[in-house]
Amino acid sequence: LKLQFLYFIGGHNMDFKQEGGDSEGVMYDGLDKMWEAELAECDASGEKKWYSHAVEYWKQQPATVNGVLGGFEHVSEDDIAESASFILPFIIKEQMTREKAIDTGAGVGRVSHDLLIKKLGFKTVDLLEPCAHMLEKAKQDLPADKVGQLIEGSIQNHTFGEAQYDILVLQWVGIYLTDDDFVAFIQKARKSLRPNGIIFIKENTIQESFLVDKEDSSITRTVEHYRHIIEAGGGKVVKQEYQKKFPKQLFKVIMLAVK
Repeated sequence: LKLQFLYFIGGHNMDFKQEGGDSEGVMYDGLDKMWEAELAECDASGEKKWYSHAVEYWKQQPATVNGVLGGFEHVSEDDIAESASFILPFIIKEQMTREKAIDTGAGVGRVSHDLLIKKLGFKTVDLLEPCAHMLEKAKQDLPADKVGQLIEGSIQNHTFGEAQYDILVLQWVGIYLTDDDFVAFIQKARKSLRPNGIIFIKENTIQESFLVDKEDSSITRTVEHYRHIIEAGGGKVVKQEYQKKFPKQLFKVIMLAVK
């Protein structure tokens, strides 16, 4: 029997019912109970340990494509190809310009280089990344004439500005945002879009119930959960597809275009 509850995301009554658990076997009858537990502690700087623990995890990972993909570097080519196919219609049919993009949680710049610059032809790409060694590797590897700002910072604390970007990419990093901060990201990102621009979200998904990974402070959500967060932030999903070519032993990956 699944327990039902009323969950408030970002001050919005979402009437969202879901249970779940974590990688250590702790079960929760609601997202509110899980977030209450996960956000109870802060580090010495006052940052929620949910975030500081995740950053510390990634500071220990090598600044390589294989490192940012958790040892699955071989999925990169298919990942980039399907992302490009998903986004291209917005450029061709909806006159989305390719002046400026931002890669949020950019890591070593894999998506910036292979997707935004190489495949889609954006003129300028900003990179937002909390780990300095990852950002330094991106600086070394990406063409200098295509890179705008290299921003060492976190998604939840960043101010994107208004009408700045044709596309904002959030790939495999939304899992590190709390629900409330994810809602706030959608609100800020929408304001930062230029005419005909989109927010491109690509994340792992799970069926029926959320799963918190205690190793890196991440949450794998259901597609329904993502859509509720997007709606709470005032966004609208205008396109949705699953990644087709992907190892069967890994979580299914969803691609969402949001306006």
